[in-house]
Amino acid sequence: MKLRRKIVVWFLLITLAAGILNAVIDGVFDMFMQTVAADEASVLISAAVLIVISAVIFVMSGVVFYLIVKKAVQEESERQVREKDLIYAAVAHDLKTPMTSVQGFAKALADGKITPDEQREAAEIIYRKSNSMNEMVNTLFEYAKLGTEEYKPVMSQVNICSLVRDVTAESYCDFEEHGIEPEIDIPDDEIIVQGDKNELKRAVTNLVVNVYKHNPDGINAGISVSRANGKAVIRIADSGTEIPADMDIFEPFVTENASRTPGQGTGLGLAVTKRIIERSGGRIYTVSCSDEYTKAFVIELQEM
Repeated sequence: MKLRRKIVVWFLLITLAAGILNAVIDGVFDMFMQTVAADEASVLISAAVLIVISAVIFVMSGVVFYLIVKKAVQEESERQVREKDLIYAAVAHDLKTPMTSVQGFAKALADGKITPDEQREAAEIIYRKSNSMNEMVNTLFEYAKLGTEEYKPVMSQVNICSLVRDVTAESYCDFEEHGIEPEIDIPDDEIIVQGDKNELKRAVTNLVVNVYKHNPDGINAGISVSRANGKAVIRIADSGTEIPADMDIFEPFVTENASRTPGQGTGLGLAVTKRIIERSGGRIYTVSCSDEYTKAFVIELQEM
């Protein structure tokens, strides 16, 4: 989408520049013809020269536009290749540890090296690790799917208050387990937005889960929905780890966990969230808070 917008902008700018230059030349030609007495042959020759100059201008404009588009496409292709290489390396890194654990425990069970009393614990570890791998693969699939032009979201009218309330309720036990009691401020009336309900729920869920998954236990948290300037505003704040000022947290595989410790997140969740929100015509950003919270994720969606 960014490449398409860039091409359209360059097309409009080059077309405008060519049109202005051609108009200036036409004006100079008219002034010249008014100030000199020219016979019919001279007028025809001058008109032919003017046509040639105009043609040269538009041909040169086309060449310039082609070169600019070629460079932009090449840069975008190189960026996508780099991103894919990063994805392959990061997924391999994040899958390696849980896969090794699953293989190790499965082999130990098959060889009878685990006592009957320890078998249940080993099976639970295998289950947890396989779930972790499945979650990584699903997140990667979601990110790749949202990046294709062929994917079309199922748009409908969504009551964002009800959606955020449901997501919060589904995470209640997890909040309680981590000693977090979020402050909820969601109005009872409806705030309707246009979007894919399932995708929007995934986006909000990613942010809510991040509160207890990537912060210390017992922190303060706040989840709110409000209206502002014709937009629905979702705000998910916490008093946990601050986001470094120079970090673009919404880029793929960017995490606050510099060592990328397995099990602490791939860094794809927020990238998926951003793609979902942007496909719904909204925007997402972070703000630093000066009150009881250290940061907040803010989603803005056009209200219907």
